Amino acid sequence: LKPLCLNRLVSWRAQRELRPCTLPGAGRLAVSQPAGFEGAAMASRPGPPHTSMHNGGLAQPPQHNPAPLPRRALAVAGASAAGRPVHALPLGTTGYGLEPTGHEIRHPRLHQALLRLKNAGLTQEDWRKVTPEELCAPFGGDPGEARSLLAAAVFCGTAQASLKGCFWAPFFGAEGARQVDCQHSARPVSCLYRPSKMPPQDRLQQRARAANEPFAITCEAHRSTLDIAGEHLAAAARGRHVAVVRFTSTKDPRSESIRYGHCTEDQIFLRTTYFQAFERMDADINAPVGLALDEGGLIYTSGVGLLRGSIKDGAPWYTSPEHIDVLWVAVPPHPLKGESRFGLQDWYANDEDRAAMASSLDAAFAWAAARGCDTLVLPPVGCDSHGCTHPPLGVASVIHELAQRYRNFLPHVCVASDHPAHHAGDPDASIVGWWDAFTEVVKTGKEKPDPLVLVPPIKLPPHLLVLKDEKDLWSKRRVVYGGNTKASSDPSRGASSRGTPRRAPLAWS
Repeated sequence: LKPLCLNRLVSWRAQRELRPCTLPGAGRLAVSQPAGFEGAAMASRPGPPHTSMHNGGLAQPPQHNPAPLPRRALAVAGASAAGRPVHALPLGTTGYGLEPTGHEIRHPRLHQALLRLKNAGLTQEDWRKVTPEELCAPFGGDPGEARSLLAAAVFCGTAQASLKGCFWAPFFGAEGARQVDCQHSARPVSCLYRPSKMPPQDRLQQRARAANEPFAITCEAHRSTLDIAGEHLAAAARGRHVAVVRFTSTKDPRSESIRYGHCTEDQIFLRTTYFQAFERMDADINAPVGLALDEGGLIYTSGVGLLRGSIKDGAPWYTSPEHIDVLWVAVPPHPLKGESRFGLQDWYANDEDRAAMASSLDAAFAWAAARGCDTLVLPPVGCDSHGCTHPPLGVASVIHELAQRYRNFLPHVCVASDHPAHHAGDPDASIVGWWDAFTEVVKTGKEKPDPLVLVPPIKLPPHLLVLKDEKDLWSKRRVVYGGNTKASSDPSRGASSRGTPRRAPLAWS
């Protein structure tokens, strides 16, 4: 036992040593600690060694875990020592920047978004009090910049409501508006389900449906998945469990970046408390987010608070915010589509790409059924959004197949989309008119058609009949009749059976 005890003593003495902070280009610096930081640091250090008669009187480290140090205080101390401003700290990295600061309106996490709005001339401090009319008003001359500023404004209001714990519904200043407490919407928690781990059959919870509630597959156009989830939670009885599928492309650096600037594709961050789980997701799943998704994993986030309505309507606040579950999967960005000359441009060209999509969606259906969800709402996964270009009818056939497989566990499956590229008649649509065919395949399960039979081209003669004019016909007559244009031009004389001109009859006296 002596070597083991000596090793523990050496390790404990090494932990007690104080090493100064060394920064690149700054030499050995003494970090200036903020008020209250020194006491927390001293409280986290182990006390004097305790001796025991059972191990020969050797010193032993204490048997308690040190208290964690405040990460924000450490960052401020390091920035002060290096001469950097505090507002330049990287608060936008995943898993960092959401420590409580006394429920302030101007939270350090929101500094970048608020500064961007201020630079655009929007000096509002509390974005919870903005009316829908003000949000629907144009934010600038450039349409792209205006949409990005709108997303930043909506995100600031949602984040301030989550950190402050309250908001006004339907909006601040409205007649009959009341303050809604959302402190019960605690930070959502995420867990990782790897592709090698699927729920067993006995874990799937078969839902007892009423006689007037049969199994249904529905499609909703010009409506987002969050709109459908909020509608089902508001109309159904208490205890309804709704899950929403979110997807991104594999090997996409945007999966780990905290930028919420797209009003359509980033609604899950702008209208819910999902951003709190996303910014701490690495710590929750104990793995890098991008690597976990690229390996085929599924990130299940439960307890996401749905706080606001559609952005097209000015993002009004819900009177009674509900909770949803979010299932995040990743799909390959650019699979091979069928050839358009065979009429298969909306279907998968090979079975490998279809199997990859089916594997990702199968995990989403299985874990939603295992967690007891009643309704699963998903977008057209991989179809002309989030950097993916999957064939829409091939995806629809996969959704129909999986919905039928889990019909005893998921009574309602809904596919919804408000993306401009998914609907016909939109000037910005990249593929016009596939939503109606997509809906038909989702509901009926129409199979992939046979390729069109191409008709071989017909061989035409090399020379075409060209009508000649009067001059060409006259030249032809001269060649045929040997220059005797008079004989050939007299219609009364004609020609013999051998082609020679007829002779005039003899006159008898």
